[in-house]
Amino acid sequence: MTRIMIIDDDEAMRDVLAEILKRDGFEVCVAGDGVEGLELLRESGADLVITDVIMPRKNGIDTVREIRANFPDTRIIVISGGGNITPMDYEPGAIKTAAYLALASDTGADVTLTKPFERNELIKAVRELVQA
Repeated sequence: MTRIMIIDDDEAMRDVLAEILKRDGFEVCVAGDGVEGLELLRESGADLVITDVIMPRKNGIDTVREIRANFPDTRIIVISGGGNITPMDYEPGAIKTAAYLALASDTGADVTLTKPFERNELIKAVRELVQA
């Protein structure tokens, strides 16, 4: 059975993603940030990691770099909705979601998805990566 790890500091997002993937027949484990995710990956492994970008302790970009360096065969999906701010909250130099996801791709992510994404979009990406 394909084992998928979800790394996201948002518990509700972790729960939703885990439920979607479990219903589709995948084995799922979860972590609250990159530090916890990498520890779990070392302990029990995963075929595919889905990680958020903006997280405390270790962000998704650094997590992707470390996964690529230590687990080169692990497939990676990076998700992000962070960095999108309203005009009232604009801060010069703020990084937008597209920039985070472009950096994630450059760092080694196999697929990037912008939150919110459709269930079918996630399942399609997961299936394509685990069959590759």
